[in-house]
Amino acid sequence: MNDFDAKIGTRIKKVRTAKNMSQEQLAERTGLSTNHISKVERGLCSAKLKNIVKICTALGISLDTLVLGASPKDSQNDILSVNQMATIESHLKEALSVLNTTTGYGPDTLK
Repeated sequence: MNDFDAKIGTRIKKVRTAKNMSQEQLAERTGLSTNHISKVERGLCSAKLKNIVKICTALGISLDTLVLGASPKDSQNDILSVNQMATIESHLKEALSVLNTTTGYGPDTLK
């Protein structure tokens, strides 16, 4: 166990319990096993980035809140949440599609 994994796990557990969510509920919402959630919370294993994103989404917190320990109030003002990033990505894909349709230029022609 390293210090970073332990901090991440502690923060996950703190937010999860503050939201009155069980490990089983978090596991169900993320598609991860309860055993894995338990190990991550105890800092016994490192979570992959894609799983950290799933956990943040399920807990309704931003990545910076989890990774940096920023308070949700701070992260709302400074850094985009996972949901905001997904919305921006969706809009960018739509804009690129329109650009490609109307001008013939798009992601494939910009390489």
